[in-house]
Amino acid sequence: MNKLDQSVDIGLYDDGFYYFDMETVPLPHYSTESNAGLNPSMSKIISIQYQHLSPSTGKPLGRLKILREWEYDSSERSIIMEFKKLFIDKGRNYFIPVGNNLQFENKFMKFKLRQFCNLRGLQLGNRMMIDLKPILVLMNGCTFTNYSAIIGKSNKAKEMATWYVEKQYYDIEQYIIDEAENFVNFYIYLLSQFPNLRRGYQGILDMKKSVVNQR
Repeated sequence: MNKLDQSVDIGLYDDGFYYFDMETVPLPHYSTESNAGLNPSMSKIISIQYQHLSPSTGKPLGRLKILREWEYDSSERSIIMEFKKLFIDKGRNYFIPVGNNLQFENKFMKFKLRQFCNLRGLQLGNRMMIDLKPILVLMNGCTFTNYSAIIGKSNKAKEMATWYVEKQYYDIEQYIIDEAENFVNFYIYLLSQFPNLRRGYQGILDMKKSVVNQR
């Protein structure tokens, strides 16, 4: 994946699988509240990032797209409205999210789409999606603590609010690009291993059938 973030026009591709993530920071009057960045009513979305991926290999079919709240003539509302064109307006199966802990993104999108677009009753959790969190937890010995370290996720996210307040947008973007690259590389590797896993387990089933037939 190219580390340089370049934009790609919305609507360039047919429906499919998209890497999906976002960054949030607490609203000023909640800046001292613990975990405010996890609550959509106490924080705002400062970026939405996505990338079209091959359904068979996971390899990127386009460049990483970052919608930035901090850009000139931009706002949280404007990036939500822009993303809505792809996420909602094209139909529920046009954009199939691929990510880690997508419950977080769904919670924020549901709240913000109601806030800015008056869309109510969205059941985003019922959409088709590929969430790697359960797989990562299993690979982490069925332990939730630091489960995402497997894909290179660090504790740098805790600096997000400071970077934003101090307008260190380069650090935010570099974090976003690194996270996307680490995730997509893992996703590509994971998909490449599934055929072997399937064949291995099919061999076990065939062996059991053979034993039963010999009785």
